[in-house]
Amino acid sequence: MTDQLSFVEKYLVVKDAKCSRHCDKQARFVSIRQSDTSLVGAYICPHNYVSRVVYFSEKPDPNWFQEFLVDQIGKDSIRSRDIRKATRHGWELGGEAEKEISIISKSGGICQYYWTPYPQTDREKEYGIFICAKLEGGCGKFYSKLKSDESKLCPNCGRA
Repeated sequence: MTDQLSFVEKYLVVKDAKCSRHCDKQARFVSIRQSDTSLVGAYICPHNYVSRVVYFSEKPDPNWFQEFLVDQIGKDSIRSRDIRKATRHGWELGGEAEKEISIISKSGGICQYYWTPYPQTDREKEYGIFICAKLEGGCGKFYSKLKSDESKLCPNCGRA
């Protein structure tokens, strides 16, 4: 793991995130894909609803991120306008973070891309993207289901 990814895990993975567009409960960060130079993770609530997917990389590629999301979630659920870029700076994260980020980033910031679902139609508002949680015996993949459905496993894992 690089210094940048260590920094990301220490300062940029939000510990007190709330679920959005589903419930007000505490969301936890789940790593979806990690390499030596990048990290993709999702913020999910206790019902496994995905409220945001984030992507950090030393050389972030928004096209790669969009293709990754389309592969995971499906092209009908991913709109390029829902993928956003943000730069996080040390000064907004506190003194220690500011010292550490100046060592690992020449610009003093870490770029991240994130996807948040923004349902447009009534049907899209009824459904959500969920994760079939490995902690509950699932496969770890994203899937779509009715928000009112209380199952926590995708159809493939739920049949077992």
